[in-house]
Amino acid sequence: MPTLADVAKVAGVGVMSVSRVVNGTRKVSVETEKKVRAAIRRIGYEPSEAAKILKGHRAHVLGLIVPDIADPFFAVCANVIQLAAREAGYMTLMVASDHQATIEKQQAELMMQRQIAGLITVPMVADTDYFVRGRASGLPIVAMDRPLSDADADAVIVDNRDASMRMVEHLLQHGHRNILCVTDEEKIFTRLERLTGYTQCMHKAGLNTRICMVGPVSGTFAEQFPSILATEPRPTAIFALNDLLAVEVIRHLRHTHVKIGHDMAVVGFDDFDAATLIIPRITVVRQPVVEMGRQAVSMLLQRIEGRSTEPGKHTVLKTELIIRESCGCGFSKTDMKPKSVSGGKR
Repeated sequence: MPTLADVAKVAGVGVMSVSRVVNGTRKVSVETEKKVRAAIRRIGYEPSEAAKILKGHRAHVLGLIVPDIADPFFAVCANVIQLAAREAGYMTLMVASDHQATIEKQQAELMMQRQIAGLITVPMVADTDYFVRGRASGLPIVAMDRPLSDADADAVIVDNRDASMRMVEHLLQHGHRNILCVTDEEKIFTRLERLTGYTQCMHKAGLNTRICMVGPVSGTFAEQFPSILATEPRPTAIFALNDLLAVEVIRHLRHTHVKIGHDMAVVGFDDFDAATLIIPRITVVRQPVVEMGRQAVSMLLQRIEGRSTEPGKHTVLKTELIIRESCGCGFSKTDMKPKSVSGGKR
């Protein structure tokens, strides 16, 4: 890789003169600058990212913070973001917060110290002083999947509440009146929105809600399900609010020989890989994961390049109901393709 010394040798000037041209720290003669610029083009010299950072310039690197890299949803998002960033000429520095706000804060502050060009984050909480400080320093930030309430940051999310309502309405159309909602203990935007959609739809139908909270405090679904079945009226349908919960529900029902789609309808949020590999196939809300990642990078680059100067804007993407057999819908042998029902923006 060419160095400042190589440029100086080709240009026939001193290394200090080359440094002044490259970094713009002091004026040089027009003739000297022309020689240095010509030498740079000739040998293909590029300042290192480390040198740029030491000079106070933003690195050509995008930061990415996700809760869990092992989660299929976030893994797909991360892959799409890295590809889109690479196409735009940026590297991606990715870390996982392990669903902990304290770790997220440490990671965010370290990234800001490294002078990243911009940051995409799936925030653990909506109001965070460290993201506010980042925006105040001029760092472009895009929140993905969950918005930031006080950092004046762009956000790309999906219609969580409406999607949840459409799924419950579908179960109501099947005649279900006792619908159990399975959610985890995390008090994050997506869970609260989906839970609100479920609750609003049930109340609108004049029905009681029934919520099974899963987590370290509440216990596993398997631990709670026997008591749920022992309570009248028994649920006839289960709505799991994310893909990991759906897998946990399905695993336990199959272990206890409950026939999904016959004894119990089961639907989920997120179109996980196993949804089409088991019988019956699982009805889900499908999120536009690829589009979400691409939109996040596009919004961030617009901020970095100064093409967007308006206050933080939110983009709400559509979801789809992918109707399969687990909710009770049947398909003939000649038509085994699942139906897709699009949802609108709210």
